[in-house]
Amino acid sequence: MRNTTLARLGLVLLLALLSSACATSRGEMALGVPGAKADYAEPTGDRVAVIEWVRDQRVFETDPRDPSIPSLKKGSDYVLDAEGRKRAIARKRNGYGMALGDILLEGGETVETLTRDLVTTGLHERGIRVLEAGAQAPADAIRLRVDIKEFWAWFSPGFWSVSMEAKLRMDFEVVDPVGDRKFTVSAYGINKGQSGREANWRLAYDRAFEDYLAKQRSAFERHGL
Repeated sequence: MRNTTLARLGLVLLLALLSSACATSRGEMALGVPGAKADYAEPTGDRVAVIEWVRDQRVFETDPRDPSIPSLKKGSDYVLDAEGRKRAIARKRNGYGMALGDILLEGGETVETLTRDLVTTGLHERGIRVLEAGAQAPADAIRLRVDIKEFWAWFSPGFWSVSMEAKLRMDFEVVDPVGDRKFTVSAYGINKGQSGREANWRLAYDRAFEDYLAKQRSAFERHGL
């Protein structure tokens, strides 16, 4: 039993050493919304929605005690403007919970583009065609405005395993012939693993996206979309 315990401890320490260099630097990662642009092709029915905006309204703090609050790696080389922060999706930490490097989305993706994919996927599921803001639309089109309040993942250390958690929260404003209404959709995902590898972060987000789509589906039905 003692040998087994020592072996497990050695494995944890080895993984921590191997990942420490990566954890201190800024990383990039690709994420994708389940079903976006694939399973739900553009509907051909009469119902139309216009997504007037998707805005990143998250608040970043410099050195939050709560790891679920967005923050960026310190230093002049890591400063991001408002547009750059739209790519920030997670913060890495060491085994003591100390904040280290952050994680950005790869390429041109942002939390706004991914949220638009989430909303579009939900509307397509309900047979609603989606138009961009400014597009010519019928007078009875559904108009949506979406503010991103939470879109973040964080790392929680443990002795035998670590946890990557992700949370989402979007505030909706909908205007259509039925009337004006506001509602919020929140979601959460968690993944436990042996290290902060990219695949473990992605799985936490995959689970948060699946939870979000289910919660959004219920919210759209409840609010007459």
